[in-house]
Amino acid sequence: MSDLGKYRVEQEARQRAGTSRRATRYGEVINRYLGTYSYVDPYVPAKAPAPDPPVIDSTATGTVIAGVDDAPTSHVAVDHAAIEAELRGYGLLLVHAGNTPHDPRLLTRVVKRVRAFAPSVPVTTRVSVGMTPVEMLLTDAGDDDLIVVGHRHGPLRGALRRSVADRVAARHPGPVLVVDAPWPAAPELASRPLVVGVDEAPSAGRVVGFALQEARLRGCDLILLHVTREASDAPDRSDRRGGVTVQNRTVVGNPVNELVSASQYAAAVVLGRRPGHIGLGSVGGAVLHQAQCPIFFVG
Repeated sequence: MSDLGKYRVEQEARQRAGTSRRATRYGEVINRYLGTYSYVDPYVPAKAPAPDPPVIDSTATGTVIAGVDDAPTSHVAVDHAAIEAELRGYGLLLVHAGNTPHDPRLLTRVVKRVRAFAPSVPVTTRVSVGMTPVEMLLTDAGDDDLIVVGHRHGPLRGALRRSVADRVAARHPGPVLVVDAPWPAAPELASRPLVVGVDEAPSAGRVVGFALQEARLRGCDLILLHVTREASDAPDRSDRRGGVTVQNRTVVGNPVNELVSASQYAAAVVLGRRPGHIGLGSVGGAVLHQAQCPIFFVG
């Protein structure tokens, strides 16, 4: 069994034994969402300890931006965006773009959906007729803002994804969260780790730094996954960084296969973009279309 497989088994054993970590801010937000939509998380004890307060920079002034249309995956993306906004103390901007006038009830319904489970998040909306979703998302986002994009399902999934998710993830200089999973992904979502694909790219430091902050906000573990073609003598190790348990894991294999495998138990996978390159690269593009959890792309 691989080290990543062992991690999953250990986490499941903790849950069965009732010894998983104390309640976290991310878990509290997730379960408020699940409760709003009549889903009961069986792993949450009746009297869980109070969650830690969110670790948020009091000077933070960023925005989380999500595109809205009438597709179910759009609603899932908005849900993720609202949760990320609450964790960061950011505002949430919901945008709708198209070539025809929109139904005003669409944004009204989505705003009500957000306020039902994340009432503390300030929500604004913007509509543009004549712009494509990609243009509008990239125009409205600052360099450090988080964009959240949903994937579409169906026989045209590849072409549709390239028209929005691939282009936004490849062109936005800041972080992009791409969501292609039903909600909730699993009842133990809040206890799952973040998995970072680590390589020797110049952007690796920024990618790990972003993942550390995200793990700190969520209160989860962070796994730094090094995939090599040949056996390595580098030992696996764990340490603490800024309150986050960081596990370094080295595996031999194909980067796409290993990252997709890790996505089956991760809360999210974090990947870097290569500055100066067009598109997401072969690994990022392949993982985007095969992963079983949300993916962060960081420049």
